[in-house]
Amino acid sequence: MMITISCFVLTFYILLLPSSIHVQQLCSSLRPRRVRIDHHDVDTHRDIVVERPIFSWLIDDEKYSCNGTSLRGIHQIAYRLIIVKEVSFYSPIQKSVVIYDSGRVMSSVSTNVLYDGPDLTSDTRYKYSIQYWSSTGAISEPVSGRFRTALSNPKNELTANWIGSRHINMNELRREFYIPQGILSATVFMSGMGYGILYVNGVNVDPSRRFDPGWTTYTQRVLYVSYDIAQHLTAASMNCIGVHLGLGFYTHEQWGGGTPSPAPEVFGPPPRLLLQVNIVLSDHTTMNISSDTTWLGREGAHRKDSVYMGTIYDTRAERYNWSSVGFTDPYSLWLNASTIESPLTSPVGQLTYQSMDPIRISPYALHIATSASRTGYDSMPPGVIGGNIMNSGVFSATPLANQQVPTYDVSQNIAGYCTLTITGRQGMTVSTRHAELLNEPGIDGIKYQGLNAANYQIISASDDFIIQGSPHEVLVPMFTYHGFRYISVYANYINIESVVCAAIHSETTLTGNFTSSSLVLNQIQHNILWSQLSNIMSIITDCSQRQERRGWLGDAALSVDTALFNFDLYGLYVNFLRNIADVQHQDGSIPDTAPYSVGGYVADPSWAHAYPEITWRIYQHYNDTDIVKIHYAGVQAWVDYLTSRARQSGLANFYFAYGDWETPANYPVTNSSLVSAFSYLSDVQTMIILSKILNNQTNIAKYSKLYDQLAIEFHETFYNSTINGYAKGYQTANALALKLPDVVPSNLRASVVKALADNIAANDNHLTTGIIGTAALFPVLSDAGYHDLAVTVATQTTYPSFGFMFNNDVQNATTNWETFHALLKGFGGTDSLNHHMFNSIGAWFYRYLAGVQLNGFNEDLIIRPRLTRLLINVEAEVQTISGPILVSWELHDDDKTVTYDVTVPSSLHSIITFEPIEPMAHCLSIEESGILVWHRSSPLVETTLSGIIWIRPDSMVDNAMSIRVDSGSYHWKVRWH
Repeated sequence: MMITISCFVLTFYILLLPSSIHVQQLCSSLRPRRVRIDHHDVDTHRDIVVERPIFSWLIDDEKYSCNGTSLRGIHQIAYRLIIVKEVSFYSPIQKSVVIYDSGRVMSSVSTNVLYDGPDLTSDTRYKYSIQYWSSTGAISEPVSGRFRTALSNPKNELTANWIGSRHINMNELRREFYIPQGILSATVFMSGMGYGILYVNGVNVDPSRRFDPGWTTYTQRVLYVSYDIAQHLTAASMNCIGVHLGLGFYTHEQWGGGTPSPAPEVFGPPPRLLLQVNIVLSDHTTMNISSDTTWLGREGAHRKDSVYMGTIYDTRAERYNWSSVGFTDPYSLWLNASTIESPLTSPVGQLTYQSMDPIRISPYALHIATSASRTGYDSMPPGVIGGNIMNSGVFSATPLANQQVPTYDVSQNIAGYCTLTITGRQGMTVSTRHAELLNEPGIDGIKYQGLNAANYQIISASDDFIIQGSPHEVLVPMFTYHGFRYISVYANYINIESVVCAAIHSETTLTGNFTSSSLVLNQIQHNILWSQLSNIMSIITDCSQRQERRGWLGDAALSVDTALFNFDLYGLYVNFLRNIADVQHQDGSIPDTAPYSVGGYVADPSWAHAYPEITWRIYQHYNDTDIVKIHYAGVQAWVDYLTSRARQSGLANFYFAYGDWETPANYPVTNSSLVSAFSYLSDVQTMIILSKILNNQTNIAKYSKLYDQLAIEFHETFYNSTINGYAKGYQTANALALKLPDVVPSNLRASVVKALADNIAANDNHLTTGIIGTAALFPVLSDAGYHDLAVTVATQTTYPSFGFMFNNDVQNATTNWETFHALLKGFGGTDSLNHHMFNSIGAWFYRYLAGVQLNGFNEDLIIRPRLTRLLINVEAEVQTISGPILVSWELHDDDKTVTYDVTVPSSLHSIITFEPIEPMAHCLSIEESGILVWHRSSPLVETTLSGIIWIRPDSMVDNAMSIRVDSGSYHWKVRWH
């Protein structure tokens, strides 16, 4: 039943409990924390738009009244969710309708709670209230907030037309309109191809957004965005809306060359706009303002915009009040827009709300959720070079000496742009050029350093401005970004007052941090963070500087686990999966890129591996079963396609395109069919896991049988008994075979592991693997009992190694490179210095060095730090959807003691494994917060200390001890002898 009540009564109503429930006193200090709606954190997202809401929240910390320490083992036993339909956010006297009240739901679940009430109305404002009951008997305060809905059926609900011009570069459009009375709500739904910026009555509605909507396969799917603009409008008055358009990726420059069949889609130009304003007036009638031929447009001040080639911007053509009421322009010709065709040409083309976070300009692009004071990231770990990620992402560039052209160092390789403040005369030109590298003076007759843009290949990465001549003029490029560390400013007789550069990327939150006693590992972590941020631009790009910036699936597959440990990127990866599904072919095959722009029409198996891999990793990090359901059939179709190809060729001749891509120069490349076969078997294994998640018993049996057959074939095909290894015994071949379950027979496993270790030793403890082999190498070594060797390889600083990237005589890296040999003398020169496909090592930091095993939160959280005397300490933090996980350990050599600090999120249990310092060491005693809980001489020590469930020798790891605990924070001291 729909109930209409006043605001005051609503507040009281939300606090009421069902009369049948015995109510304990409300604990006013408790409240749900970190509420998320559709995985958007309400604390960082002020305007949340949903299609059908999914709620998550954390339960609050509870403390002992006597000493203020936190209780352990607390969990939610029930919750209550109320949804209220609001007529308006803005009306001082508003009526609201309660459309859903769950009552007291007996459940410990507080993540991914799907709203299951009546269908929500399109383009409507709602208020929610969440309250929970704790296992301690406490009752939380209800917390409330607002969200609104997207369009239920945009194809039918949008009456607007796509508009633009085939005759001029119409990238600035405006429309005036009269609003006759008060406003209850006003919403814009807009898609600009490729990008659009919205102005209302002279105000940029959200100046931190400049790259909306995100890149898709435009013929099949176009994203639209939405703005709540009621606060910007004036009732009983004329109003004006204006839109700046940029081409973005909707351009002929998307043509990738080559002869793929069929060819990738070629989009644009001209720029075009679809926009509709839905206004609810104070008498509850509605009015719509839609894009049509009554809009006026012109070519604005930006004469050229290109993501790749940069901007040409004539500031003399700026009209500062162009989106204000009453604007007249005696100098520019404004023409009526024309109706122009939709980008959607596919019969099944869809206009879809952009539910993922937008691309934003720093300092609005990155939120911080980690506890900076604990992780030490308040200031960067000692010795780490580059930009502090905890800062705003805005850099005051430093002028460099020994430069013929004024050149500035940002100190951090970023994806972004620079704002110049200058003074000069009207009509003069200021040009900027960007690069990741400087020339070396004295080489090949070079007197001055200058920019080395060889790795930009065929693009210019330039911005050119014609200035107005006003004092302290500010120059900002539009609709473009560059990947760079250095910027040169070409300006004759112009005073350059400042150069300030800002990072640009999809909005996200830093949710993870890793530090250790190793400067090398800390710098690798730093470089991982920045190379990931530089390559999240509504899709996961490969690099940020040259003519690519494509959605290469291989790169995305390799870095996803690391990315989700470090950043909250749920929406970005869900959108990326949808992009993959959009380009999947009827036979189940997938191209190398999504959206498809370059690469093979049928992907290398290690590239299309992204489809099952990302699906599985989202489940692991977000406990999201729905994403598995949505993409299960698509993943199965891909696995079945691979099976059909394998039956034609056998694994020995299995098809490939790239193999172990970017194997270090001067080192041999592993058999590429083996690499493809590894990815195929991995996908079958993931198919089994996804089938278990969905309890699809038929497919569990089907693909388990297939995997068993393939495991035998892989071994029989590639095993070489003369070298006790696979193929020719290179590191990648043996690491991949060992990574696959049940491929290496148990009686041969030790000899294959030894062959891998011997090969590493023969290469002076260096890796010789490309991107596929590197991702497997470190986990395989750690699992095989060679954890010290894995750490040794990871901390090398000579070629080839991660450390060589920031210990060479050319330039020390602040992001990861495309290749290990990018700046090796005699090699490279055109390789990217900001890539994320080698970021896979970062997952090993969290899963092995810190021991945090995320696997969906449906079972005990496994925490198993791998110890090594090569490190003194390790500290890691992951802010998960279920709450914070913190793990740190430190070695104390004086008395063979290891101390651990571990925090387990509320409502979870954890099994913590303490490994011996040395293989033959035995555990002597375990203390928790200074209390002896286990001793070797008396193993049945009382373990009823709060939070400890049991303590016992580990059944899988020799001489290790395992402890099962409730949620809470623990301080352990473990002694060995």
